[in-house]
Amino acid sequence: MDSASLSSLMKRKPEFAVSIVLLGVLALLYALFGASTWAVEPIESATRFCEDISDGLIKEPINTLSNLTYIVVGLVILWNLPANTGEAANPMLEKGMYPVLFAAGSMYIGIGSFAMHGTNTNWGTSMDWTGMLFFISFPVYYNLSRQYRWSDRLFLSVFFIVFLLTALLDTYAANNNLVLIENFSGDKKLRLSSITRDYLWSLYIGVWIIQEAKNISGNSLPWMIGLPLFACVTLSVGAPTMQIVVLCLMFAAIAALLHFQPGQTLLRQANPSLWIGLACYIVANVVWRFGQNGAAMCNPESLFQYHALWHLLTGFSVYFFYRYFTTEINSDDTAL
Repeated sequence: MDSASLSSLMKRKPEFAVSIVLLGVLALLYALFGASTWAVEPIESATRFCEDISDGLIKEPINTLSNLTYIVVGLVILWNLPANTGEAANPMLEKGMYPVLFAAGSMYIGIGSFAMHGTNTNWGTSMDWTGMLFFISFPVYYNLSRQYRWSDRLFLSVFFIVFLLTALLDTYAANNNLVLIENFSGDKKLRLSSITRDYLWSLYIGVWIIQEAKNISGNSLPWMIGLPLFACVTLSVGAPTMQIVVLCLMFAAIAALLHFQPGQTLLRQANPSLWIGLACYIVANVVWRFGQNGAAMCNPESLFQYHALWHLLTGFSVYFFYRYFTTEINSDDTAL
């Protein structure tokens, strides 16, 4: 792309153009630093997924390159932003910060997971987890901002302050491997890293389920409590019993709080985008189990890797969840 074309793209689609430039810079830095570090040094942190570890810049080629799905999804969202800055039916349809943050979250997942599978380093694993936490926290705070009519400034303050504190805690915990309780659930330890990588991650998912159950069921408490509890019990993979108990109690308490403090009703069209996104995620959750190192269906030398399929399916779910958010209409308008 010549300078004139890039300049034209900057004017028409600045968010997309900036993202392309940043992705190019990151790719260059990956190659430059990798050539003298993880391409030649021993592996720091094996990710314990099925694929054989390769020499060179990309340690797990299939698991790594499949993360481009998230990046493409983010770029598609940015490319389709409206040309004008006028007010739309809801913030996710506007040329504003909310769709940009959603797209950035999708690309952050891809970049972080690319770093983890591509480098097999501890810092790559931290990037992967902070990317997932960035993305999964966005719908929760976005829903709260819509439900309780937060200002843009309040949303940004809450979202980024919580994320930065979470990222710092996760990075510190991962690098120090501190144990908080020796025998937390049977003989399983509660580590500081579990706070972000088990509890907070699961808590965000559960709260998002509660919020959407509230929206779809018309603030029905049994659905708001039942759905996250069902998801917690059925979708958890090898989680300690005490972790499931604690999360279920937290979900019930949060569901009750949101039920009795309902705020503004959020009206969105669940069919088909929410159901497609949810189906992709559920199937991906099952597929994830097959991609573990040592699983019965694991073939380390195969070009087909179940964990790569997990990336593809969850990337699709990210896109369809975005489509779902764009269907929101103002509840005040329905009364007119």
